[in-house]
Amino acid sequence: MSGYFSTDYKAARQAFLNQALEVKGIAWQASFKHPCLGAQGEELALDAVWMGDLNASKLLIVQSATHGIEGFAGSAIQTAWLTEAGLKQLPEDTAILFLHAMNPWGFSFLRRVDEAGIDLNRNFIDFTAVPDNKGYEVLNALLIPTAWQPEVLSTADSKLAAYQAAWGERLYEEAVSGGQYTHPQGLFYGGKEPSWSRSVLTQLATDLQLAERKAVAIIDVHTGLGDYSVGEVICDHPPNSLGVSWAKRWYGAAVTEPFLGTSSSVPKLGLIDYFWHQTLPDACCFITLEFGTGSTENLFNVLRADHWLAGQATKDLDKTLQQKIQQDLLTHFYPTDKTWQQAVLKQGLERINQALEGLQQV
Repeated sequence: MSGYFSTDYKAARQAFLNQALEVKGIAWQASFKHPCLGAQGEELALDAVWMGDLNASKLLIVQSATHGIEGFAGSAIQTAWLTEAGLKQLPEDTAILFLHAMNPWGFSFLRRVDEAGIDLNRNFIDFTAVPDNKGYEVLNALLIPTAWQPEVLSTADSKLAAYQAAWGERLYEEAVSGGQYTHPQGLFYGGKEPSWSRSVLTQLATDLQLAERKAVAIIDVHTGLGDYSVGEVICDHPPNSLGVSWAKRWYGAAVTEPFLGTSSSVPKLGLIDYFWHQTLPDACCFITLEFGTGSTENLFNVLRADHWLAGQATKDLDKTLQQKIQQDLLTHFYPTDKTWQQAVLKQGLERINQALEGLQQV
């Protein structure tokens, strides 16, 4: 099954679109062209494929590459489902919408952010009331030091460890990764306005009249956080809400809740989840299907290096260091281990089928 994983965005997109052509029952398909070209000069797009009745009252949405480089897993799951399941898995009055490459630029250029340095999964805020992240203000210069040299990093790491010891692991992680809106070159930057991807998603939801559906399940596939090869079902709906109730009924004990401290993820600002919560306040169940690849510490470190490197674009860089940083980032978010890839596909397909079954209970 690991054969569904591609070597780059261009190949992943082609495999997805080719398989969509092979499946009967495609009711609607569209490609939203991105204004930039990809790393190979290729066209970039958010590709949407709708299977089943366009008027179905129940809908499952499967999203990939919200965080660009993390798109390999989500794309493989989407293509595998089209290949191995297709309409056999669609109950009556139920449709499925695949959104392939929410952040195609990041997928192509192997970065977690988009072309403007925006973390799409921190971009869904009200920009007339931008939230503060005072912890990040303290940490930014330590997270991305002026030089990527052992002596500079050692000093920065010591100060980061001191902050962590003083405030505790949870508050440290919230400060680093919760989302910030003041440092465009920094980690987990949510932007100053809606991103291209957010604008496309907003228009797509309006055009397809998604707010009028009786029940919508959304699975957003990510990698990089949590136990290796485990697909954690993260639910950011408010505790005791309808969305949490549905998630626990459909996915069982695998569901974790950041707001209750039961997840590998801490509460965050501007998640794409919140767009769906607002669009379908009483009719959706959004989960992040997060496949673990390594420690949170390593996650932060590869992102720190990536953002440092992005800020050095006009300088004469050590090619060996540049290649190491880029490879370390790719390795963290996209393991080539076949066992990991097979586990991702197995769990991804299982969660899709659970969501389809769960929708029938609504």
